[in-house]
Order: sequence, then C-alpha cells, then structure tokens
Amino acid sequence: IHLFCVFLFLIEWLQHVILTVSTWLLSALPMDGVVVNSNCQCVTTTSSIIPSRLFQRIEILPPGAHCRKTEILITKKDNKTVCIDPEAQWINKVLTRVMRR
Repeated sequence: IHLFCVFLFLIEWLQHVILTVSTWLLSALPMDGVVVNSNCQCVTTTSSIIPSRLFQRIEILPPGAHCRKTEILITKKDNKTVCIDPEAQWINKVLTRVMRR
C-alpha cells in the first residue's frame, strides 16, 4: 500500500510538472495573430478599432517574397502587436491622417 501511495504521488507530481511546463511554453508564444519564423507575420487579422492613442508604432509590410499580402501591424503602448485587416475602413482613415502629418 505504501508503494502504491508513493506511485500515486509521483503521478500527481508529474502531471503538475507537465501542466506547469506546458503553461510556461504556451505563455511564450506570440499573441494576437503574430507569428515568428513564418513567411507572413500575421496569421489572423482583426477589423476591430484600436484607438490611436494606444499606438506605439504602425508597420505596413507590402506584398513581396516574404508574403503575398499586405500586412499592417500595430504595436500598442503595452508592447502587444496586433495585425489589422488592410481592408478595414478605420485603418485606411488612420493611415491617411498619418500620411498628412
């Protein structure tokens, strides 16, 4: 019985370690649709409006050898990068306003 209890303890401990390591690895993945080591930077895009006061940087990546589509990446002041749908009306208005400056 004692050996069985030790075995159960080791199984529970191992499950905890696996869960902790898995959570740690998943937390290291990029968020908000940005991919590392891929041809395109964006896997998913959003059309949701992001207030310009939250912008830190806007990057426009034209189509090319790296990716066949135009990509718009906004890095927010909290250092999170969001991929924006280039067809979203609001981003075109923002880009027009930025180009005028």
